[in-house]
This record gives sequence, structure tokens and C-alpha cells, in this order.
Amino acid sequence: MSKEKIRVTVVIEYEPDLSNYPDCQTVAEAAAYDERENPFLDYPDAYLTEDDEIVAVTFEAVPA
Repeated sequence: MSKEKIRVTVVIEYEPDLSNYPDCQTVAEAAAYDERENPFLDYPDAYLTEDDEIVAVTFEAVPA
């Protein structure tokens, strides 16, 4: 039997240093690079640093 869960969604914003993103000239390109090459689930510590700003947190019930 499945149980209900609570989902926590955290929104983080950060300013990328474009010199760390090969062949990226814009923040949009850097965002696509991070999504493709540095997925959050594989590298959470890279995103959860003091320099990042948590801008929103939501909690919601997830039905079974």
C-alpha cells in the first residue's frame, strides 16, 4: 500500500561565472550547459553553497 508523501520544492538562483562554462556566452547557454552537464541530482553540493540564494520553498501533499 502506497502512502502519501510531502514534496518540498526549493528554488535556488545563482550568478554563473561564464568563464567556467565552455563555449557559453550568455546565462541562458550556461543554464542549458548546467542542465546537460551538471544535473542537480548528480551534483547537489555544487548548487547548495553559501553563494546561492534560496528564493522560494514550497511544501505540498503528494497523493498515494
